[in-house]
Amino acid sequence: MIVKLMQGLLIGIAFVLPGLSAGTVILIFGFYRQFLDDIVALRLKIYWPMLAGAGAAALGGVHVIGYLLDNFYNPVMAFLFGMLLASVTAVVDIRHGMRLRPLPLLLAAAGFALVWFVICEPANTFTVLPPGGLFHFFVGGTLASATMLLPGVSGSAVLIIINLYDDAIYAVTYWQWLKLAAFSAGFAVGLLVLARLLSALYRRYQAEISFLLAGLILGSTRALLPARFNLSFVAAAICGALLVLFITRRLSLRVFR
Repeated sequence: MIVKLMQGLLIGIAFVLPGLSAGTVILIFGFYRQFLDDIVALRLKIYWPMLAGAGAAALGGVHVIGYLLDNFYNPVMAFLFGMLLASVTAVVDIRHGMRLRPLPLLLAAAGFALVWFVICEPANTFTVLPPGGLFHFFVGGTLASATMLLPGVSGSAVLIIINLYDDAIYAVTYWQWLKLAAFSAGFAVGLLVLARLLSALYRRYQAEISFLLAGLILGSTRALLPARFNLSFVAAAICGALLVLFITRRLSLRVFR
């Protein structure tokens, strides 16, 4: 239970961190496919501690993350950059039977291009939804649920793109429960629909989906790139990469069980 709670805390933090996807964290922990299947089958009891941790981290993490980014922006971005690069090894493991074929590689390139050139573009290049009533929050929750299931798609980036980030932060800060309820309902609907789709695709196209997810993750590193590389950035990135490699290798956690 404690392990699930701690995993939930990290997933919640990833949701509010710019450039980091909650789906990427789930991949790193090694239960991504099982998570999809459990959502489809509504086997959710074992995830309640994780959900509690994620909710607490997302609600409280806004202030902590704001402090870290204000005071240690470059080291935090570098650490996340290293984590993302290393997390690709948790998705695509050629040593365990995944072959390099043209279609998976093409999908990886498409996923990379999608996130690099579209999702990671500045928010003002998009046509956004009008600001906020309950329907806006419902739609925002539905789209934000993708960040739980699609590695490389940042939750905060999605909310910024649809012009909801500031409204969502305000709703959390001042506990506007009706708007939060609409957001939660949309999140649940999106999670169930997308999980069913991804689970079905995984069963038939495991290698192709794996390479696509790897491309999404690599593309999302654009949001973390510094204006120029220096030794401190490289050192922090190496620390982030080593942490991910420790989790995925030493603890023998795998994405596909």
